Amino acid sequence: MDQIIGYLMIFMEHGLFEVKIEGKLLLVDATGPFNEELLIQYEKALETCIHTLEVSKWNQVITLHQLSLFTPEAEQALINSLINRRSRGLIACAIVLMNVEGESLIKTQMSRCYDRAGVKHNFTTSIDDANKWLTSL
Repeated sequence: MDQIIGYLMIFMEHGLFEVKIEGKLLLVDATGPFNEELLIQYEKALETCIHTLEVSKWNQVITLHQLSLFTPEAEQALINSLINRRSRGLIACAIVLMNVEGESLIKTQMSRCYDRAGVKHNFTTSIDDANKWLTSL
């Protein structure tokens, strides 16, 4: 008789984030890298904010720090989250790269996510520039 051996691995969230609302802006401050487990918690935290914002059109400013890359599973979760946000009033996102590592990789991955979700986005190096870009839309 064959013996079956199995393993269940549960991963802890990897990465940090803070979300808040200012007027019609969703503000996210995040430090990566990020895994799928973190994106699950991120989506839950976003829900209250989005529920408040979805009564009208809104934008978001995301500030990224350090090596803010996503695992493949987290990347797909981000795309799904962005599609959900777009369907609930999100117009555009300014992505502020603050003291990041691997900037070109982050830009490539984030652009891929936002393009697949159909969300207009722009990279900046300051929150002031992010707000100016969003105001110009």
